[in-house]
Amino acid sequence: MRTRTRIAPVALAAVLVAGGTMLAAGQAGAAPKAGPAVKATCYGGAKYYTSTAGGGSSNAHWPATGTWAYTTSNCNDINVKSDVSLSVKVCFKKTGSCNGWTSAKAGVWTVVAKDVLHGSGFYLQFNRTSSSKGWIAY
Repeated sequence: MRTRTRIAPVALAAVLVAGGTMLAAGQAGAAPKAGPAVKATCYGGAKYYTSTAGGGSSNAHWPATGTWAYTTSNCNDINVKSDVSLSVKVCFKKTGSCNGWTSAKAGVWTVVAKDVLHGSGFYLQFNRTSSSKGWIAY
């Protein structure tokens, strides 16, 4: 009986270790394919922003006038989570053009540009003159 009681805990420990190793390996292999895991990595690198207020006929924008943000390998898209509901468009350095307006609800992640090449220069333009705050992941 002693042999059985000693073997059982050792066998149980070996099964738990093997199961944990298999689970970790399964998670590691699945993480890049799973949408939430990829988004968590993208949003995990998000930066808090405060847009520069516009004036007259100029809309608020981010980053500061005359500067560009550059996309990273953290995300394939440019995502915004603003403190207020507004519309956003992305303007690109290379092409000198902007995409159309995208409505973004307050407190919700919104994709404002899809499938953007890494290292692309861009700025955001908001459909208002007053400043906004929130998060941006790119």
